[in-house]
Amino acid sequence: MWPEAAFPVSNQEVQVPQSTPTVTIVQVDQAEPSKELGMIDVSVAAFGLIGVIMIAAVGAGLLAGGLYIWYRSKRAITIIEARGNQHNLFRA
Repeated sequence: MWPEAAFPVSNQEVQVPQSTPTVTIVQVDQAEPSKELGMIDVSVAAFGLIGVIMIAAVGAGLLAGGLYIWYRSKRAITIIEARGNQHNLFRA
């Protein structure tokens, strides 16, 4: 049915290589295990520059609030206080 030219057959043996070369894809070094980090270590590391900025902001807010309260305590807040607690605004 099929022509013999379609499937050439020879009496020679096919040679298969006995050993294939290996290629290293990933090489893992057996170094010392890294130091474990505790909650304190993580907290101190996270506190860095952001912590300094947060402390500065809280300090600036407390200072501004204290100065504002001190400034307002030295002066009258309302017109009634400015007139010596005189509630009748038509009297001079």
